[in-house]
Amino acid sequence: MIHVVTDSTAQLTSEEIKENNIKIIPLQINDNGKSYTDGVDITRQEFSNRLANEEGFPQTSQPALGQFVQTYQEIIDEDPDAEIISFHITSFLSGTSDTAKTAAQQFDNRIEAIDSESTDRGQSFQILAAAQKIKDGKSMNEIIAENKSIIDNINLFVFVNSLEYLVKGGRASKMTGFISSLIQIKPVLELKDNVLGVKQKYRGKKRLLKAADELTEKVIADESVSEVCLSYVDDDTEVNKIADKIKSERPDIKVIAQLTSPIVMTHVGPGGFGYIYK
Repeated sequence: MIHVVTDSTAQLTSEEIKENNIKIIPLQINDNGKSYTDGVDITRQEFSNRLANEEGFPQTSQPALGQFVQTYQEIIDEDPDAEIISFHITSFLSGTSDTAKTAAQQFDNRIEAIDSESTDRGQSFQILAAAQKIKDGKSMNEIIAENKSIIDNINLFVFVNSLEYLVKGGRASKMTGFISSLIQIKPVLELKDNVLGVKQKYRGKKRLLKAADELTEKVIADESVSEVCLSYVDDDTEVNKIADKIKSERPDIKVIAQLTSPIVMTHVGPGGFGYIYK
């Protein structure tokens, strides 16, 4: 049987995890000298509150090699003939998929570690598609071959209220962050082809939110869109407005609005949110 593994950056509901028997390997968060395990001893809401109220900058780290080995071994112990497909956060933000690949080499069973080239719900789109294909009796080769087309169909935009956290996390140059803070530039980033790049830059939050409204109109008009996820760092005011509009005008679209993972929060920072759809 084929089993699905992922990491804690995936935006999955508790029902989706349970129904598809998905194993989650948590990432680590280091904050003010203390280490936390994502989703184990700190919740998304707790971390969101800390991020908004503390002056320090938290650091994140990928799971240790042993965590992957232990998870894979537990699956194989229960199912000696198991095959495992392991989806992980884009390598642009984390080395998690590389660690998973190293762990996979320690087993005789077939284990495929996949760089999702995405994160959050974009990662989950691939996980859930694979889970459905397993139920449909598809092979590992078929699942992997079809995953590329799923990646190509994912649209992931990040609306950033401040570049401060991207700068502190080493994802934007200090000079870029300094200039942007002076002229109050608020970028929209796009994760495409495994690179997080600047799609557009706006001066002031009002213009940034207008860009989100324009994207919403585009999504509503696109009959091929079937699902939208709005993942936020701390404030759900704007994402709930967007979600309500989509539900009102396109009730056929599945809409999820939830806190993102602490790992994504540390890169995006307070006031930011992701807009992910397929």
